[in-house]
Amino acid sequence: MNSLLQIAPTLAEYFNVRLSSPAHPVEQILKFVRARHPIPSVVLLLVVDSLDTLLYSDFADDLRGVHELVEQEGLLLECETVSNHTTPAIGSILTGLEPEAHGIFTDNDVGKSKIKSILEILEDAGMKTAMVIETGGAKPLIDRISYVFAVDDREDIIEYDELIKTHTIAVLQKRDVRLVFSHIRAIDRFAHRGLDLRVATKVTDGNIKELATAVRERDGLLLICGDHEAHIKTGKRAGTVPLIVSCP
Repeated sequence: MNSLLQIAPTLAEYFNVRLSSPAHPVEQILKFVRARHPIPSVVLLLVVDSLDTLLYSDFADDLRGVHELVEQEGLLLECETVSNHTTPAIGSILTGLEPEAHGIFTDNDVGKSKIKSILEILEDAGMKTAMVIETGGAKPLIDRISYVFAVDDREDIIEYDELIKTHTIAVLQKRDVRLVFSHIRAIDRFAHRGLDLRVATKVTDGNIKELATAVRERDGLLLICGDHEAHIKTGKRAGTVPLIVSCP
């Protein structure tokens, strides 16, 4: 089975930069991308907080647009997670290292870790990157990558995701950006509070459709993955998350 640790090595191979990780690139993704003409010049890596394998399947009707990305010549891979918490999981997605190795467990650790993310590695190689994320995780990367969009946390998580989406679309329109990382959170907030997940999944699906359109307008590549299993009190979770690969 694939692992979230393989995402950064796969991107490093795709962009032809060096990244130190024990994980290997996913050859299936690289073959998928290299078969495209022209090869996508921009990649959007979108993390959907708490989108695990069971939720992706159980709420298929409400995530219709996401499923269509797979059905329309996309890829769907199942990945093992590395943590039950968002920050260390995102650290692993962006570095290819286990949390114990990259040492990023809280927002404060982002600026202190000596391990460079795939975003920073691309910047060092002369390729511009962007991050759209909550303010606490964004601040440490200001001046370390080309574009940083920080969104303050708020009670209205639907509004929060709307802002994340808007900034992500805006930065995708910049012709010089090569890799964009974005993180939406409605599903996770609804899961934690025991709210109706159909509402969150429908909103998330609508946001992803708009992001897919923005990626398509750049002839780009869209990678969508969960970060950890959903924090739902009832029922046993699978402990894996989907990784969706699409050229919309």
